[in-house]
Amino acid sequence: MRFLKNISDGADLRAVAEKYELPYGEAKAAIERSISGTLSGIFRLDVECMLTGEGCEIYVFRENRVEMLPMERLKKNVLRAIKYGIVSALQKEATVRGYEKLRYLTGGIIGGHVAAAFEERIFVELDGEAGRLVVGVCEKEHQTPKERGLYRTGDYLNFYVSSVTPSSNGRVPVLKVSLSRTSRSLTEGLFQRELSDRLLAIRVRCVKRAAGVFSLVEAEGRVPGECIKAVSGEIKERIIVHFVRGR
Repeated sequence: MRFLKNISDGADLRAVAEKYELPYGEAKAAIERSISGTLSGIFRLDVECMLTGEGCEIYVFRENRVEMLPMERLKKNVLRAIKYGIVSALQKEATVRGYEKLRYLTGGIIGGHVAAAFEERIFVELDGEAGRLVVGVCEKEHQTPKERGLYRTGDYLNFYVSSVTPSSNGRVPVLKVSLSRTSRSLTEGLFQRELSDRLLAIRVRCVKRAAGVFSLVEAEGRVPGECIKAVSGEIKERIIVHFVRGR
C-alpha cells in the first residue's frame, strides 16, 4: 500500500524516473500500464490505472458500469504482484531506451577497462558514456588464443563491437554489448583511428587475420610505421601491410 502511495506522489515518481534513467512521462506511463495489466489479469476485467498528484486511481470496467477501486481493498498478494510488475516494466523500458542510445556502437571500436575476468568470458567497463556505466562482454571464442586466461582486472583494451541487443538475465531485462578481440574489423578500425588521428585519409582493409598471430592488411597509400606499431602493440600480433592501388 505504502509503495503505491509513494510512487503516485510527483516527487517520488520523479525519483523513480531518475533511478531508471527514464523521462518522467515515460516512467509514469509504464507504471500505469503495468498496474492496469496486472489488475486486469488478476480480476479478469478491464482495469485502468491513473497516477495523479493525489494518489493512484483505479477504475474497473464492468459490462454496464465503471467502478472506482480504492487501494485499501487490494490484498497483500495483489500489492506484491503490482510491485513486481512495476519493477519489471521499468527495467524493460530502461533496457529499450538504453538500446536506442547505444545501438550506434555496433560496428565500431571502443576501449574499456576489464572489470572482471572469468574462464568463459570477460566483462568490460566501456568508455564514452558520461554518467552512465556500460558493461560489455567478450566471450572466450572472441578472445585471441594468446590472450585467453591472461586478462586482469584494470587492463585497458580496445574491442570491436559486434552487436548491441536487448537481452535478459533470468526475468530481468538487460542490454548486452557483445565485444570481440578476434574480428578483422578490429584491425581495420584501429588502423582507421590511428590514420585519422594523423589526418591521413588512407583506405585500409584487413583481408586476412589469424588472431594473435598476424593480420594481412591492404592499404591504398603509405601507412606510417608508427601506425603499424601502435596497432601491432594493441592486438599483439604481426602486421603485414601491402600497398594496393585505389579501385
